Parts: sequence; C-alpha cells; structure tokens
Amino acid sequence: MSIKQTGGKWLLAATALVHLGCSAGDPAPWREQMTCGGTQYVIESPCKASKDPESLNVCGAQTLTVSRDGQTRRATLPELNKVSAKSIVDTGGKISRLFVTQWGCARGDQGDVAVLYYSIGGGSAPYAEAYTIYDERGVAIEDENSAKYEKALVNSEGHLKKVRSIMPR
Repeated sequence: MSIKQTGGKWLLAATALVHLGCSAGDPAPWREQMTCGGTQYVIESPCKASKDPESLNVCGAQTLTVSRDGQTRRATLPELNKVSAKSIVDTGGKISRLFVTQWGCARGDQGDVAVLYYSIGGGSAPYAEAYTIYDERGVAIEDENSAKYEKALVNSEGHLKKVRSIMPR
C-alpha cells in the first residue's frame, strides 16, 4: 500500500488486491453462475490455477447453490443420482474426484432444465465422467432412464459451457 497527501488530504492506495480470507498460498474461490428458466445455479470452489497448461488445476470441493421462488438450497458436489454414484464406485472410481467442468440449460418438458457434466479431468474409464440433470424446479432427476432425463441430455448436446474448475484454460 502507499499513502499520499493530495490537497491536504491523505490518500490510501492499494498496490495489490488480495481476496479477503485467503492467505497468499490459499486457493481463491472461483464462482460461476447461470440461470435456467426461473432457477439460478451458482457453483463455488476454492481453486488454484496450475502453472503448467497440461496439468489440472487444484480445487477443493465445489458447492452448488440453487435458488428459485425465494427458496435456496446448498449442496456439496458432486450431487449424483444413486445409479451414477453406484456405477462410479463399482467400476473403481472415487466420486470425490469428479468436478463440474461444463454446464448449460436445456429445454425440458415444462421449461428449462440444468445439465451439469462432471469429469475427473480426462481418461476413458467408466468412472471418468457423469451427468446430473436438474428439473425446472432445481431438483435433481433420479431416473436416468426417464424421458425427461434423456430429452435434456439430447437437447444439451453441443450447448454446454465450460465451468472454471479443475480443467486448465
């Protein structure tokens, strides 16, 4: 910081910006938001960018906040349906290694739904990726075989946007 006197008044000027609550070595919270229909989604995660463009960023657990009609719900991600979670564990994966790396809105039966794409950062193992789809009210759809789930996946194809998380820029 520097202090200068101008016209009889003292001026305090910050020469560096530091996020409150984070020391120099701590990951800074990254925040992404989108709105699908009348539902707002916010993902926050403490992350530290990789210095190597070929290496993953280092992130703590992501938190999802879903707001609609004055109601707010928070969840630690990944928030998977039971079938996806079981499949990942059964094939040797760890659910905690999945991070939302893309998301978007898709047309659902009665309005816009949210599609979250999870990844471990690469690979082709059966546990390397997963999806969660939230209905028009912001509630996760449990049944992957439902027409609503399938329609949302099809409608989201090619329309997902990157979420700042483990994937390097």
